[in-house]
Amino acid sequence: MQWKRSLDSLNNLLFILKEHFLLGAILSLGVVLRFYGLGLIPGPIFDEVFYPIFALNYLNGETFFAVHPPLGSYLLSLGIYLYQLLPWTDSIMFGSVNIEDINPFSYRWISALSSVILIYIGYKISLELMNKKGFALLVALFLTLDGSLLVDSRIGVINSLFSLFGFMSMLFFIKALKKNKMSYFFLTGLLLGSAFSVKWNGLGFWLSMIILVVLFFILSKFIDNFESSKQNRINLNPLNFLFVFLVPFLFYLAIWLPDLLHNNSNLIDQHAQMISYHFDSGDQKPHPYSSPWYTWPLMIRPMGYFFESNTILGPDLVDKEIFTAIHLLPNPALSLFSFIAIVILTFKWMGFVSESIGRQKILDELYISSFILVGYYANFLPWAFPERSTFIYHYQPSAVFSFMALAYLLHEAVKKDKTESRMLYMATLALILISAIYWLPLHLGMPISSESFYSKMWFISWI
Repeated sequence: MQWKRSLDSLNNLLFILKEHFLLGAILSLGVVLRFYGLGLIPGPIFDEVFYPIFALNYLNGETFFAVHPPLGSYLLSLGIYLYQLLPWTDSIMFGSVNIEDINPFSYRWISALSSVILIYIGYKISLELMNKKGFALLVALFLTLDGSLLVDSRIGVINSLFSLFGFMSMLFFIKALKKNKMSYFFLTGLLLGSAFSVKWNGLGFWLSMIILVVLFFILSKFIDNFESSKQNRINLNPLNFLFVFLVPFLFYLAIWLPDLLHNNSNLIDQHAQMISYHFDSGDQKPHPYSSPWYTWPLMIRPMGYFFESNTILGPDLVDKEIFTAIHLLPNPALSLFSFIAIVILTFKWMGFVSESIGRQKILDELYISSFILVGYYANFLPWAFPERSTFIYHYQPSAVFSFMALAYLLHEAVKKDKTESRMLYMATLALILISAIYWLPLHLGMPISSESFYSKMWFISWI
């Protein structure tokens, strides 16, 4: 009996490995890309002159002012502290430690880990939307190969953190709509509050949820048998939605308490200064890498995070210029195809609405496309209003939704089992993979020749 139970356990293990092999391979690739040589580029670089220093200020007991809520700095502070506890790291007595005194890995690994988890969350969201592994695996692959997400995951900034919390909140929001369970709504509110406790940008996820609820409510007025046609996917319980509207802001207020005590400040003054920075900066000189919101899908102005030039003696005894650069450049093929997918899906959505009303049934296509498109536009269009400098990394949450749009259209196309559809599917994936490999040295900060660097700068605005 013992050997039979052991054999059954082995068979179960092999089944699980086979079932999740592709997901494991994608996540493994994500880990390698995000953690490879993570501490080799000396810090601080770019916005590491802010967030890791704020995190270190907490540990050193020094007061400071930050223009973003404190949760991101708390987490980076935790990352630095935990890293110093490792047995192979040098012991540091916090109190007067400078950022140059610590290994950059200590304030970068939290972002890298968050980005890997985001790949898995994107996979789980896709499965909740449409229980098709092919669609979900495509989304996970696109999250792994995007250059913008990859670059920000490898330095000590907080963009990966608020995106992770935001998409986790969307995952539990979908579960809450399906199951109508109070615990899911509570977790949605908690994670949503975490998102904009890192950056106010996280409010885009809150706006997405509001628009989706309003949209489904309006549809319920046009579809007589809405309750029976929704297939237990959309439970509009007003009482439970209070968690989505109240819990995030209660959590947001609570998360400020340690920071206010540390900096001997008060909430009103802190927010007055933050609002002044974010909304009264129209007269300031624009940042050299700033770009208007409408240019982001076309990658008009990527960002240079780090640049170093060295001259070495080549094999032919001729001096050779070597560049080490980190460029926040999205995967060009993925970004362009995903934006086209958003445009196509937007027009398709109008047809899905008309067909759902005509058939008096919420179509699966309408449910899935509504989630993707509302998430995209709610996180993208509000960037038309700020007068302060805006940057292409602000597009990251919208970009994730656009990846879902591309994965959805590709999955639907290949289902038709036509030669043209399969060729389109394979060609799209091939171009995205080639693009990822071609620009990878600029994402990882790998030394390359000056000729190779300029060959990757296809437009003047990219430099």
